[in-house]
Amino acid sequence: MKLNNKAGLLVALFAAGMAGAPAAFADGKASELNLHAKKYQQYFAEASAEFNVPVELLEAIAYAETRWRHHMPKGQARKNGEPDVEVDPHGGMPPNYGIMGLRNDSHFGTSLVQAAGLIREQPATLLSSTRANIRGAAALLAYHGARKTRAFPLEDWERAVALYSGIPQPEIAQLYTYEVFTAIRQGREGADYKIRQRHVEMEKIYGRDKLKKLAAPRITVETGVPDPKISVPDFQSK
Repeated sequence: MKLNNKAGLLVALFAAGMAGAPAAFADGKASELNLHAKKYQQYFAEASAEFNVPVELLEAIAYAETRWRHHMPKGQARKNGEPDVEVDPHGGMPPNYGIMGLRNDSHFGTSLVQAAGLIREQPATLLSSTRANIRGAAALLAYHGARKTRAFPLEDWERAVALYSGIPQPEIAQLYTYEVFTAIRQGREGADYKIRQRHVEMEKIYGRDKLKKLAAPRITVETGVPDPKISVPDFQSK
């Protein structure tokens, strides 16, 4: 699989959020959530009800983007006792912000500003408040869902999740949505996050042929960033 420079950059940017921590697959072992993660579960449930979007998608997007760790600009660590991760806007690739991985750059777009506008808050509030970050992300997902509600099958939300990602290339956006829906289908559990396992018709979303490619053995791609290699499905495999 060969990528041009633009595609390689997008894969690298995508990997910054998706590969931030090792995946934790559901294995039947119970994990006790920490107090912050339990609070975030409440925020997810509240935002799901307020904006009528599936709570599973909010939880899985937060897992894919940040592993439920709030991302703050470097030098702006919060003082409310909640854990956060400092991200550097000048670190070589555009960062994502908050627990929901909202963006504000020329590659992935301005989802941070869009989300803030939808809930009538300032972008700075979504940077500092986990609850506001989740509310803004839920409002943005509802906007991209084009009148879909929680009553719709999860599979019908794939396009909304792809639009939420801000990734302009369809194949790379499908990498993103595949990871989100796989997290729901398999379940994810650790001290910092929990996505309850729920059946998802993956073939209904992607079709048989594309699903085979998305689930294919991973290949290594050079990205040209300080951690230069990531693993992605081989879209050209037969």
